[in-house]
Amino acid sequence: MKITFLTGSLEPGRTGVGDYTRLLASECIRLGHEVQMIALNDLFVPTKWDGNLDDVPCTRLPETLLWEDRWSRAKRMIDNFDPDWISLQFVPYAFHPKGLFKQFNKGISTLTAKRKVHIMFHEIWIGEYPGAPLKEKLVGGLQKGLVRKLLQALTPKLVHYTNAGAMTRIQKAGMQARHLPIFGNIRTTPSRDQDWLFDKLCEADRPVSRNSMQGFIWFGFFGSIHDKWPARQILERLRMFTTAQNKRPGLLHAGIIGKHKRRWREIQHKYAGDWLFHSLGELSEEEVSQYLYSLDYGLTSTPWDLVGKSGTIAAMVEHGLPVIINVEGGTPDAPLVIQEEFKPLIIRADERLLQNLRRPLKQEPVSDNISRVAQQFLDQLARPRRHAQSRIA
Repeated sequence: MKITFLTGSLEPGRTGVGDYTRLLASECIRLGHEVQMIALNDLFVPTKWDGNLDDVPCTRLPETLLWEDRWSRAKRMIDNFDPDWISLQFVPYAFHPKGLFKQFNKGISTLTAKRKVHIMFHEIWIGEYPGAPLKEKLVGGLQKGLVRKLLQALTPKLVHYTNAGAMTRIQKAGMQARHLPIFGNIRTTPSRDQDWLFDKLCEADRPVSRNSMQGFIWFGFFGSIHDKWPARQILERLRMFTTAQNKRPGLLHAGIIGKHKRRWREIQHKYAGDWLFHSLGELSEEEVSQYLYSLDYGLTSTPWDLVGKSGTIAAMVEHGLPVIINVEGGTPDAPLVIQEEFKPLIIRADERLLQNLRRPLKQEPVSDNISRVAQQFLDQLARPRRHAQSRIA
């Protein structure tokens, strides 16, 4: 099978959708298929860029090019490659800074004419949740209309979603779609280094000894922490849990905090008396894997209804790590949308939290999840269900 992947940007490590696309495309090649990638609105290259990323041939078209130029260049590439499928990895803000992708809609059908189209909705329209601000509702209404026009223009044979929030909105709008999971962006290392975290804390002159390491329960973030993450209640409840185990809580962070550094410092300043805090900064992929092995529980600011779209959560559960979710999100009564085998690792911070934390939760790591997801994707391309015409109410 020959597949052309279309997305916004492909700069490694800068957009979750770009990283997902590169890894999925690379795995499809490993499984014996022919693939090309085209970034249609790449913010990270000043001029057209051709080359290989993760051994996948790709072209990156910068936002500085006129859309007409981008369409003509991309069309030549697609026509020369002559794919069986075009897979659009879609998020509204990949094609317009305010998520209003009108220009994108005007030209995308020139690339897909007479070809089978797949759409992966990594994100859908905003503002459709109880209490949403008026501005979000207005923008979301415009986005919903643009999604309707996108579907009318492309008439995709297969549509996927990743999370409960998107699933609920898609179903309410009368669209037909199927779940395709996200895989983690950190490969599991074959073996765990039992002293890795102790060595890192010693390098940073943190007040721990080899014996005292056993007296901690380690909770940890990987990647960004949302400015509005509600820390107080969850950290107090987790401190109660560790005290009941006659242990002390430790809160760690790995990865790039970026603009959320102030939030981390606020939390650290307020709770430093009870907790041991440490930020490990940016780590190599192998070190991140060791970091995830070293934790007892993962923390995230991702809401419950968006668990399925987080590559960070996927990386945690692939390492066998339980993840605590303490943000409800904007979809009332949302189900847990994630691969079935990982559902026992997702812990909701509800009235049963402390009881659930006392159960043995860690699992053996899963090293081949990317291959499983890629094979599911390819199987569904090979045998797409016959869908009635999608509509949006």
